[in-house]
Amino acid sequence: MIRFFVGCGKRFAKVKDEWRNEAVIRITQSREHSRWHLIVEGTLSGVWADELEKCWLDTKASANGEPLRVDLSGVSYIDDKGRQLLARMFRDGAELRATGVMTKGIIEEIAADIASSETS
Repeated sequence: MIRFFVGCGKRFAKVKDEWRNEAVIRITQSREHSRWHLIVEGTLSGVWADELEKCWLDTKASANGEPLRVDLSGVSYIDDKGRQLLARMFRDGAELRATGVMTKGIIEEIAADIASSETS
């Protein structure tokens, strides 16, 4: 039997009474020059989207209105739940950054959808 336990940035699996650390998403929080950063690596889907949301809300509470940048360059997959979370973050003022074609495309779609809904 495998049981999964979620913690901020890591998933722990228990297989036959042995713990294995299986990182599916890693979220690193940092602060540079009055700007908060979340660096996201791995899969942004399902419970991992929930985990990013928790980290985002914690960072947002600590930021006291300072700008927040979310680096998605290390993200390999985003499902609908992850996309919805990114849209909420974008609407809230987070700067979303990425280097991959897929992730850049998703960010551009989110920005376009929000811009068109604001002009309607």
